[in-house]
Amino acid sequence: MHRERGAVMVEMAVVMPIFVLLIFGMLEFGLAFKDKLAMTHAVTRASRDAAVFGNEDIADIEILRAFEDGLVGAASIDSVVHVDIFKADSDGSPMVWDRYLPDADGVPCDWDPCPDPAIVGSVVYGNPADYPPCIRDTAFDPTDGLDTIGIQVEYTHTWVTGVLGFSTSTWHETTRARIEPTRFGGENPSC
Repeated sequence: MHRERGAVMVEMAVVMPIFVLLIFGMLEFGLAFKDKLAMTHAVTRASRDAAVFGNEDIADIEILRAFEDGLVGAASIDSVVHVDIFKADSDGSPMVWDRYLPDADGVPCDWDPCPDPAIVGSVVYGNPADYPPCIRDTAFDPTDGLDTIGIQVEYTHTWVTGVLGFSTSTWHETTRARIEPTRFGGENPSC
């Protein structure tokens, strides 16, 4: 009987660390997958607004607001390093972009630079400002088509337990959409 207890203790000593590592590994990967899904949802929501707002002066602030609204669950703007709004080439790679950084103090808005003309008084676009709304192609032309606009977020995921040996990881999520054509002239954007 004493030998059986000793055998059980030895077996438990061998199996328990593996079992605990497995449990914490599932927890870590589950939380990482949750963050990935939240950021994917946010950039997808932002790209839908990007396709609709096209070349309007308020396009970038509306895209960034849609991104913020798309953050669900425990995902937070605090983990975002930057958001790029870019023109995609034929294979989907960024050609030119506007980069926005989350503004920690939120004054005058949540992004640096602040592309909201209602707050700033004039239109200010990302840094570098290589793809402002006024150069986005919204006129339907069968020869050159419309612009494909993309949204890319770089964000940091913080590992909770450290069991896997990581403390933080930096990841990207990207999505693209064709800008919808403006049929009846629309607003003339200013750059």
